[in-house]
Amino acid sequence: MPDCKAARLPLCIFFVLGTMNSTVAQVGPNHEGGNDGYRAQCNSAAPRAAITACTRIIDDKREDSDGRVMALQNRGYYYQAIGDLDHSIADYTTVLQFSTGRTKAKIYLNLGLLYAQKGDQSNALISYGEALNLDRKLASAYINRAAIFIKRHDEDRALADLDRAVLLTPKDPELYISRGSVYAHGGDQDRAIADFSKSIALNPTNALAWRDRGFAYRNKGDSARAIADASEAIRLDPGVARAHLDLGLSLQATGDVKQALVEFGKAIALDPSDAQAFKARGDAYVAEGDQDSGIADFSRAIALDPRMTGAYTNRGVAYMGKSDWSRAIPDFSQAIALDPSQSAAYLNRGQALRASGYTDRAIADFDETIRVQPDAIQAYVQRAFLRQKRGDNSGAVEDYSHAIALNPADAEALRGRGYARLNQHEYDRAIEDFTAAIALNPSDALAFRFRSSAYAAKKESNRAYNDDVKARQLDRSAR
Repeated sequence: MPDCKAARLPLCIFFVLGTMNSTVAQVGPNHEGGNDGYRAQCNSAAPRAAITACTRIIDDKREDSDGRVMALQNRGYYYQAIGDLDHSIADYTTVLQFSTGRTKAKIYLNLGLLYAQKGDQSNALISYGEALNLDRKLASAYINRAAIFIKRHDEDRALADLDRAVLLTPKDPELYISRGSVYAHGGDQDRAIADFSKSIALNPTNALAWRDRGFAYRNKGDSARAIADASEAIRLDPGVARAHLDLGLSLQATGDVKQALVEFGKAIALDPSDAQAFKARGDAYVAEGDQDSGIADFSRAIALDPRMTGAYTNRGVAYMGKSDWSRAIPDFSQAIALDPSQSAAYLNRGQALRASGYTDRAIADFDETIRVQPDAIQAYVQRAFLRQKRGDNSGAVEDYSHAIALNPADAEALRGRGYARLNQHEYDRAIEDFTAAIALNPSDALAFRFRSSAYAAKKESNRAYNDDVKARQLDRSAR
């Protein structure tokens, strides 16, 4: 079975490897003569010698059909053992012609495993299907077929097969981990938690089940339970780097960044090749305001995994925190090159370009952000500001209105729209926007100053004066 403890994966299916035989078939005495020495070697544990001996038996015309079939089966097993998948498949396929019932089902199962190992998913599915046609109670065929469906992102069929496997072997705790992982990957955290809990009830010492349930709790936003489960996983198996990473992420979600940094450090000490751990620690450093340490960790993550888009994006954010636009922009560009659907990279690059004075390129990036993520409020606000700066007040009003429709409590967007309307001489509507912005943020000096200008334009001197005084008071208190 795979070592699912070694890495945090979206899901972990437990594969059944070599379910055909735990030992080779025993080739008995022949009925027509032959060499008993070959039979002993065909049953031996030395794969290459066994393959030679089995071949002698297969080619010996004096052997009866049973002896030759068993030798074929053994040779297929040994070919599989040395990684010669094509010859193994050929031998097991020949054995099928002489097999029936449950034995034939198990041979189809083994063929499915071999095809899956080769990466031939289509033939693997066919083989698992044939196995199940012959034996509807062959749980391992359901499990391994589910693994293929998962690789094909067909979670409904994967769950259907895992459901059947659970019905056949309800006391197998690993099956609940597998099905729970599929639920978690599909976003159904409640069912995932139920399956992980069942696995824990069957085997409370399995650290993986505690880790996975903690992961599901974290996805639900239940940080307290996530921390408890990750801590128990570490108690059961303190040497698993990813368990410390899980605990660190859950601690970070509660705002305990300092303790999260401790756990990320432990994860890295246990596995210095884990790019995700370096990225997580980099995020924590940046959250603490330590841009340089964050950049160093993001750089290590990128060195370990040059295709980690999040590390490029977040290193770019750290460079932005240092106003190092010339380094931030290439990082966002690399993130976009790796994943053109990265709306955050477009948005951040647009802001870096804006700060660098590249207005047209910045607007193009905000356009792309909105195309990729139509509800990106900040993209509308940022684009509105640049449109306003270029004198396009009607375009600015349109963008600010989109932002406000998405979040009516966005005081910055309300103030921005009010200013655009002020420039369009729509004084009453501008005053409405400034008033709404002030209600949401009574310490917004700019909103008071702009509303003062709108009142002055309407010849409402007292109101203009009062707002101007308030703006000055807020400016002084902010110093």
